[in-house]
Amino acid sequence: MKNRHTALWAASLAAAVSAALAPGAYASNFQLTEQSVTSLGRAHSGGAAAAEDSSSIWYNPAGLTQLSDREILGGYSLIRFGADFTKTSATDGTGIEPLSGGEGGSVGKLGGPLFLYYAQPLSHNLTFGFGINTPFGLATKYDDDSIFRYQAIYSSVQVVNYNPSLAWKINDVVSLGAGIDYQTMSVKLTNAVDFGTLCFGQASPATCTSLGLAPQQHDGFFSAQASGHGWGWNAGALFNIGDKNRIGFSFRSKVSHDLSGHASFGNVPTAFTAQPQFQDQGVTASFDSPAMWSLSWAGQLDDHWTLFADWSRTMWSSFDKLDIKFANAGTQDAVVDEGLSNSNRYAFGADYRFDEAWTVRGGLALDLSPVPDPAAPCNTTAFNSACTNDVNASRTARLPDGDRRWISLGATWHMTEHSQWDVGYAHLFLGSSLAFNQTNAAGHDHIVGTFKADADIFGVSYRYRF
Repeated sequence: MKNRHTALWAASLAAAVSAALAPGAYASNFQLTEQSVTSLGRAHSGGAAAAEDSSSIWYNPAGLTQLSDREILGGYSLIRFGADFTKTSATDGTGIEPLSGGEGGSVGKLGGPLFLYYAQPLSHNLTFGFGINTPFGLATKYDDDSIFRYQAIYSSVQVVNYNPSLAWKINDVVSLGAGIDYQTMSVKLTNAVDFGTLCFGQASPATCTSLGLAPQQHDGFFSAQASGHGWGWNAGALFNIGDKNRIGFSFRSKVSHDLSGHASFGNVPTAFTAQPQFQDQGVTASFDSPAMWSLSWAGQLDDHWTLFADWSRTMWSSFDKLDIKFANAGTQDAVVDEGLSNSNRYAFGADYRFDEAWTVRGGLALDLSPVPDPAAPCNTTAFNSACTNDVNASRTARLPDGDRRWISLGATWHMTEHSQWDVGYAHLFLGSSLAFNQTNAAGHDHIVGTFKADADIFGVSYRYRF
């Protein structure tokens, strides 16, 4: 039973932390790109080269040198995520009986990240900035009685970043910037527990049935939450190529989070209550948010048109495993191998300036998922005990992840000389047939089918220059 309980917690936490669905922006895995509404309008193209406002604190701190005034910028992006599942098959831990319940309902939840930036020139060539934003996050919810209940019900992850920065203008061509990242992280997740299947794994079916513990006949409830913090750094460079072109490069380090929290079980049958694995207890885990870098270009064609391009890469492969420790004696630790790959994002956009008051923009992007192909060795139609992953390295219930294709629009209204409003909208196409083939390591229930998913993002922000 130790291994079963370890797999249960490890599968849940690993799925939530390593493959969670973002509620705010929608980038690779559970990364959030919505750190500027202006940038949203052009599909986040050219972020490290735009250097147009204090959101440069996030996209490239060197861009702060292009600001001539003290300013504050705040905004919010609301995301509607939709994912519908079509079942091909769903069997319980015996591999024979079909799983009861519906197909999950509306998986996505409305939500999104806030951001706030402040920038102040200290001298002709030195600028200070401070930003607060949410670079990683998720929120998904399945119906409590769906076929997914043993794999996932509720998942929530949020990482908040606090980022003081300093930028130095070396000359009219080259600027450098750097900052410190302090991050807080919180995780909450729930799922059901099939105590009937667990009983069948340690006793005879006849004994379990006599206790009312047949598969799907006694569901318990698992809940866990944990939080922690970590430190990292970021740096960037900006190059002005003549009067019309900029090239920017930025890098953010990985941030190591030490998480601690509490796990609890509900509706535990009497036969299991004495076992430490199913008693309330503390948990600890470590998680490294991935390093990332961006290479961007911004080019002004004339008084009206400016073009933007971007290549960004997130180093998800550095998150190779999740180490989980349990407080109760008799509950063994777990190490979950992840198997994610580094992901690329490509974006192109354009601004059109009508006059002093109005600018409109648009953009396209391809955001590739770090989740391996569903045909990977561990993703078979039956649980493969030779696999080291407690969570099979493919699309999970907590994240029906896939490549994202963006189309976005936005506008800026310069209300006065000192203030402006921005709005942005993006629609994301994730695919109408995202293959899902997942065996639950805890209960061995197995679900096969396809997800159809898309998302809409709407953002608004306000900027004031003093």
